[in-house]
Amino acid sequence: MKKILTALLFCVSINAYSQTFSCNTVPAAIPDNNTLTSYPVNVAGISSSINSTYGLYSVTINVSHAQVSDLTIGLTSPNGTNCILSLHNGGMGANYLNTAFRMNATIPVGLGNPPFTGMYIPDNSINVFNNNQNPNGTWNLEILDDFPTVSGTFLSVNLYFANNPPPDPVITNVCALTNAAPCKCKDTTQTDCDLFPDLIVSAKVIRDGWNEATGSVSMSNAVINIGSGPVEMKPTGQCFCDTVPVACATTMCPNGMPPKERVRQRVYHKSTAGGAMTYTDYPAGNQSYHPAHGHVHAEEFCEFTLRVATSNPDPTTWPIIGSSLKQSYCMINMGTCDSQDSMCVSHGIEITNAMIPNLNLGVVTGCGSNGQGIFVGRYDLYGAGFGQTIQVPGICDGNYYIVTTIDPFNHFIEEDETNNTVAVPVTLTQQPGTQVSAAFIYGISGGMTVGFFNYTPNVTRTWDFGDGTPLTTASYPIHTYTTPGTYLVTLTVFDGTCASSSSQYVTVGLTGISETGTVNDLVISPNPASDAVTISFQLNAASTVELHMLNILGERVKVITEGNQLAGEHRFDLNDLAAGTYFVKLVNGDKQIIKKLIKL
Repeated sequence: MKKILTALLFCVSINAYSQTFSCNTVPAAIPDNNTLTSYPVNVAGISSSINSTYGLYSVTINVSHAQVSDLTIGLTSPNGTNCILSLHNGGMGANYLNTAFRMNATIPVGLGNPPFTGMYIPDNSINVFNNNQNPNGTWNLEILDDFPTVSGTFLSVNLYFANNPPPDPVITNVCALTNAAPCKCKDTTQTDCDLFPDLIVSAKVIRDGWNEATGSVSMSNAVINIGSGPVEMKPTGQCFCDTVPVACATTMCPNGMPPKERVRQRVYHKSTAGGAMTYTDYPAGNQSYHPAHGHVHAEEFCEFTLRVATSNPDPTTWPIIGSSLKQSYCMINMGTCDSQDSMCVSHGIEITNAMIPNLNLGVVTGCGSNGQGIFVGRYDLYGAGFGQTIQVPGICDGNYYIVTTIDPFNHFIEEDETNNTVAVPVTLTQQPGTQVSAAFIYGISGGMTVGFFNYTPNVTRTWDFGDGTPLTTASYPIHTYTTPGTYLVTLTVFDGTCASSSSQYVTVGLTGISETGTVNDLVISPNPASDAVTISFQLNAASTVELHMLNILGERVKVITEGNQLAGEHRFDLNDLAAGTYFVKLVNGDKQIIKKLIKL
């Protein structure tokens, strides 16, 4: 699916017989988004066979690009031998400035930080060229910008041939697919294990990269692999239009969408014997071609919701105001956990590169149809402009949470399925909706039973009683607590476009204290009332009474009586109430009674 464009520029050596050959042209554009471009270098007049005695010693490049992790940079010799110099390295940083790839450098480019200046070990060994091939002819530096929106410029490349090119470094303690012995299991007491990925979402990236418009909220998103193994997605060659099998070469289904191809997750296995790792492939959902980006994406990879918080610590239980399923991602390496402070956090612990023993383990990454993945300790990042938008027309300003879950349908096997969700608080200030009230009042009877009241019309209600019991959507619930204590009760109301919440602490079943109230009941007559209203109650003994009138927002609008009252019946006639809905609240000792009054 990748389009290929060969640049029409040829570069010659500085001196026809020198050992440095360069491409120093006027700056040449690097096409954005999935176009492989070649920048040729003509090599002539040197030995007809390069090897460990005399061969390619280093490759130096200059590339201007604002986000170098978009790039795959490779080199191809005249006989077609290819080497990947840098595969999606650099995170959100910019530029390769006099970057020399040579095998005796001290730092792998995958663990460096941009701007890349100085010497780096390439992702693949350049000694692959020193195999007695004839180097004379056209070499091609090849750059593929896998990702849309950010473009760049090729400036130069130098190929340096010399005696005794550095051999590949001897690596005995670095985990690799061909060197499993140093790889660590998640359980460090084991030496024989599957190396699963562990996908998390970066709260920092959402917090720093969200924005709002009228009726919508968009956010950036970074998916990070902090597991012991890479996440890799492999094609199966089984393609479908809906449920109908089709050839994978099919470009469009009858519904106007590209076909979906079933994919498998490759999981590597480290054995006690060491050596090369084995692997097993497991079903992992689908991938599909994404016309807007021109490459292949994993389906159903990330879910975004806008929610109102309750006291439940699990954000996936909070009421949803709006949601969006990011249908597709390509899995591409960008930076590492050390690229930005607080980039990687799991279960409240900040993860750094030093805490990831199999750092950089992996083989497949990018947006190609033949395989995608995220290496260990690397992340994939999408900006807010890539479809990560929650539509919330008519929503109100206020405090909400963006709640993001990676792999919401569990297509991929992971080490830890409990750290896939993050909740990031946001305050919206550009929304047109009219705020609805979540204010409520409550009354306690029997010591442990509480009745709750909210009279905002035409809303759905979600009550969280603060004791871990399931949320309820009853309009006026009565809840019995099983354990005495103080609980934070939260009500969320939603009128279809706007949502709000409020919370109050409720204390029930005070230890060692029985009900001290002496009131029997609260009577309102008539109710509903079109004229005067009589409110009465009976006290069994002299005690303190508070009798208040509240509006539907729970605000006090009238004090009927407060203070000590004698035993017996007490009656109060009200002749001045305006039409409306009220709540009459009586407090007597630790007993509360609330009743609704409608004045016509």
